[in-house]
Amino acid sequence: MLQIWALDGIREIVAGDDLVALIGAAAGDSLVDGDILVVTSKIISKAEDRFVAAADREEAITAETVRVVATRVAASGHTTRIVENRLGIIAAAAGIDASNTPDGTVLLLPVDPDASA
Repeated sequence: MLQIWALDGIREIVAGDDLVALIGAAAGDSLVDGDILVVTSKIISKAEDRFVAAADREEAITAETVRVVATRVAASGHTTRIVENRLGIIAAAAGIDASNTPDGTVLLLPVDPDASA
């Protein structure tokens, strides 16, 4: 049987946080052999301080891009780029995200997600 739940007690992640300690404290004794723990790239990026100014978003997308897969210009004039980033991930805007970040910032993907895992 598959059960999915979120860990309670993890506060907003900030640069330099020890994610292992925070997750371990929140999990307590609830994890057992065979459990799978899923950690979002967002909290890793926050702990790694991968924030850039929102004004630099387009430059950050360009810097993270290895290959442009598709470009679409909306009627509003907004351009969306689907790209392959330096990690080999294909995503809109190179995975750069403005949701749940401090005002005026965007968040890059982790430096090395495999190492973080």
